[in-house]
Amino acid sequence: MKEIKFVLIFVVATSIIASVFIYTLKTIDKKEPQIKSKSNSKGTNGAKQTYKTDQNETTTLLSQEQEDINVSMIDIDETLLISSDKNETKEEVIVETPKSDDYDLIVEENVAGNSIFNKSFIPHEMVKKKKKEKDIQDTSSGDDADAQLEEIVSDRDRLLSNENIPEWIKDGIRGLNVLKYEYNLDIGISYRGVVQYESVSDSFGSGGNIDIFGIYKSTPNSSFGFNLRSRNNYGGYSSKEYGEKIGSLYSVSPSHDNISPYITEFWYQYIIEDLRVRFGFLNRNSFIDNSFYKNQNKYFLSNTFSLSPYNSLPDNGPGLVVKYKKPNYYTLAYLADADVKKGESLGSIVDRDLKLYSALEFGLTPENGLYYITLWDKDSKDNTKEKNQGAIFSFNHVLENEYKVFAKYALSTDATEKQHISLGIGRTDLYKTNDLFSVAIGLAKPNEEYRTQSSAEMFYRYEIFHGVQFTTSMQLIYHPSKSYETWAVLPGVRVRMVF
Repeated sequence: MKEIKFVLIFVVATSIIASVFIYTLKTIDKKEPQIKSKSNSKGTNGAKQTYKTDQNETTTLLSQEQEDINVSMIDIDETLLISSDKNETKEEVIVETPKSDDYDLIVEENVAGNSIFNKSFIPHEMVKKKKKEKDIQDTSSGDDADAQLEEIVSDRDRLLSNENIPEWIKDGIRGLNVLKYEYNLDIGISYRGVVQYESVSDSFGSGGNIDIFGIYKSTPNSSFGFNLRSRNNYGGYSSKEYGEKIGSLYSVSPSHDNISPYITEFWYQYIIEDLRVRFGFLNRNSFIDNSFYKNQNKYFLSNTFSLSPYNSLPDNGPGLVVKYKKPNYYTLAYLADADVKKGESLGSIVDRDLKLYSALEFGLTPENGLYYITLWDKDSKDNTKEKNQGAIFSFNHVLENEYKVFAKYALSTDATEKQHISLGIGRTDLYKTNDLFSVAIGLAKPNEEYRTQSSAEMFYRYEIFHGVQFTTSMQLIYHPSKSYETWAVLPGVRVRMVF
């Protein structure tokens, strides 16, 4: 009887969400919002002054008039105050604004939280290039404290510039900005909740994940990072148990279990020009195999696309990473404790025999893509067996029409997947700014005596508000490896809030 109630609740909730979602898409206003800026041309208030030098090396101060500014740059008039002779007499000159097709407007935020419209113009092609580089970085970012804080920056700026946000929320953001800019301490918090239903076995899986993370920059080149995590299971199964119940070779959703708060990251990092060294308690997804859409917080739910069942990568734990990065290529080396478990105490880590996981990665990073090969090795728990080894080949490319494609082939001697093949495509800003649609297919051949499993997942991520994301997902599994069923069908929902 309880299962029938759960099914009815799930169907009703999904129907309501789908109706609201479709209605929202039909009523989207495609016009860019109008943003009001306050005059703040004086440098004494902490506002950022912008200077421009012409061909005659004459420095001009760009004044900021009190006006309504259209972010789309359809109509903007510039008023320039030109310093002329020793008497500092100022002459007001009206200059014709360049076309919006050739230039972009930069909107900045000062420490006090006031919106500053920096009217320096950057060539449009340069802006496009920077945007594409940022798209590649965001799409292939990990889920550690560093990556999540980078994501938060734009959300906080948009909240501060939104007139509908209550002042008490803005005051909180300004307080966090004071910690960041005055004391070099940046702090954030995120929540991720997942609900899934599997139609064949008629079962639910759900859980939540809370992270409190931060970075303290002791010097311009050195920093300390931390992440405190708590996990909760709202149903009868952990994510691993739920995957096994439907016969999947790997978990079909982000990890959820009843685990008390535990440390997932506590590290020190030092950067010397192009060389980055990080050691301590590391996030396993910080550096290795960061292909497009490989992040359970923001992208696919299934482990075959968002984690590495083809790689015996250990959980977060003691480790060392050395990365050397140039504009068009990078190399990195990763060394970690091979047997660490979630929530394990430091004492148990020190007491046991040390087993190592090591990896080398070589990557090319041209303007439109990310291509790399990863070679890894893990000590066997049983010294009588051969070592567990493998290789990963990853192709990630951004097309001219803003679609992102990815393909991967991996093989191993003793990982969950002996052979792995996956292919997918994604697109941001499909219906609305910051939304994301992506679909992928994969083939997994197990190392154990199970049948080959084929998977497909499609998801759509919608940004309800700044830092609040709602994702609907549909997974199809053909021939679940640990089951005699032909299909497994898994609709799912993920809610994520980051601040």
